[in-house]
Amino acid sequence: LESSLLTQPWTSVRLGESTFLAKVCFRDTGYILLISDLSSVWYESADAEAVGQRSKELNKRLTVHVSSFLNRLCNLMCPLLAGQPDAATTFSCRRSASGLSLHVKSELSGLPFYWDFHCCPAPLEMVSK
Repeated sequence: LESSLLTQPWTSVRLGESTFLAKVCFRDTGYILLISDLSSVWYESADAEAVGQRSKELNKRLTVHVSSFLNRLCNLMCPLLAGQPDAATTFSCRRSASGLSLHVKSELSGLPFYWDFHCCPAPLEMVSK
């Protein structure tokens, strides 16, 4: 995933009052997100097991296969990165000493759909690549 992420272009995204540069790579086995405000760089990498666990915690009423869940996340994030976010989806972020949280609120099959990206500071080696 990390090598695939390197080939993705950086895209400017507006989340609330803040503008970031971001790139993301989704696969059936997980995802990796890299986001920066040009003074800090954060990332999150999650495998299918972590996605499955978090999806159960955040979406108790939804029971979908992890690959479907990852596909839904991709279908929400990719239009955002293309500058065409879904009007029915909201994105917000919160910075803390330990990192950056990106909160997504949408709908899936008529039910509320939530996701939190828990980004921590990216390692220097990842940033330099």
